[in-house]
Amino acid sequence: MIWVKDQRCRLTYICEDWYRITGQEPDESLGFGWLAAIHPDDRPLIEHSVKEACRHRVEFMMRFRIRRQNGSYVWIIDAATPSFAPLTHDFIGYLGLISQYQDDTQDLTAKAEVGAFKPGRAAAEFGPVSKLDIIADHLIMAKAASVGCAPEVMTAIDGALHAAGRALVVEMQRNTQPESLH
Repeated sequence: MIWVKDQRCRLTYICEDWYRITGQEPDESLGFGWLAAIHPDDRPLIEHSVKEACRHRVEFMMRFRIRRQNGSYVWIIDAATPSFAPLTHDFIGYLGLISQYQDDTQDLTAKAEVGAFKPGRAAAEFGPVSKLDIIADHLIMAKAASVGCAPEVMTAIDGALHAAGRALVVEMQRNTQPESLH
């Protein structure tokens, strides 16, 4: 699941899977409402870590539990990297990815790593791996730039981000499929 936060770390977009899994509605999850879906024991650490990452404008990775619609909890990994405008290098927010934690360990605790590494600027072979990466980056910048503007533009950008996220997942799955033995 992909998500976008603005320069004040308010959630401005999260893919539709979040709503399906948590049962939250968009008006409940946007801004800081998504925190309500986090397990009460994990919430203080996660809230503090996100605020620290935003204050320092650094990447983060966290492991915590979210509540499903049926009331049970599932462990997830939430990782994000800060986004900066290409010409001005102004901080515009975060692009993040949530995935289910696949470890069978029973004694897990919430964990957060903030600013653990400093990625360099993408260049040459380390740049975007596909046109979809570039499209997603530009949509995120458009989303950040359009906050407070025409709602119909925001709706269109949200739809495009959702489509780009799904296409990136399909592309990643296609690129990681083992080759046939035939």
